[in-house]
Amino acid sequence: MLAIDLGGTKISGAIVDSDYQILHEITVPSRDSIEGIADPNLQRTKELIRDLCQVARERSIPISMGCAGFPEYVNLRGELTTRDNIDWVIQPQLDFEQLTGFKWLAQSDVRCAGEAEAFLGAGKDTADFVYLTISSGISHTHFLNGQAVTGADGEAIGFGLIEIEVDGEKVLLENYASGLGISRRYARGSNDFSVDAKQLMTLLGADERAYEIVASATNLLGKEIGNLAKELKTEKIVIGGGLWLGSEEFRKLTIASFQVTCRTNSYEARIVNAEVANSGVIGAAIYAFAADASANN
Repeated sequence: MLAIDLGGTKISGAIVDSDYQILHEITVPSRDSIEGIADPNLQRTKELIRDLCQVARERSIPISMGCAGFPEYVNLRGELTTRDNIDWVIQPQLDFEQLTGFKWLAQSDVRCAGEAEAFLGAGKDTADFVYLTISSGISHTHFLNGQAVTGADGEAIGFGLIEIEVDGEKVLLENYASGLGISRRYARGSNDFSVDAKQLMTLLGADERAYEIVASATNLLGKEIGNLAKELKTEKIVIGGGLWLGSEEFRKLTIASFQVTCRTNSYEARIVNAEVANSGVIGAAIYAFAADASANN
């Protein structure tokens, strides 16, 4: 299968075999600036797909199908219903099928990553857990008995879109505490739009404003994760994503706030790190193999 994880910061694509081993992988940035939405008309993604198809031809690897995960709402028919983060023009699964000649699926990126954790990682053999991705954006999916809870419209992923109150104003959690959220908040004060979240985390010891932004973000994020655990009555939160896994300080501050909230709520829950490398890609491959098997039965 071809499996694509299209994020707000980078695009990862791979040829994946039926043992979920990556045979060849390519990663490219999805944007040149923290401003705006990513990958205009999916040109970077389509170029990456062309390159993977070329590798498959050169190595005589037959490709059965493709699946791509997007940081957008995807309905139960596999159609993107938003254009908040990625600049697509026609439905990507149709766009990619015209490009390659084989069938494609579209799925939300958080469900792909969560599926990898449910099948192979920190959620394996766990009846009830919530998977969170904390990266350029923030989203969630709830797994019960190994299956993602999609909701009637496929939109049961919107943890990052809850409204929080900051200094008397309503803001979205994602805009306040995600990787793009904290880097854009920093840019508004410094007028420096070249500092991404990864770079921002390296400034914490020397830049007071950078630390204040991250501390405020993690304080509210930990609180809302604690509230989410109680609301969904789940005791295990699996968290992945580049910002979360890439910064020990970000994790430490968030977990401290989360633990305070759990004590306040009188509800016991725990956070564990995601375990599957390239989980978005692997999860997309899992969805593709399942669809291919279903079509052939």
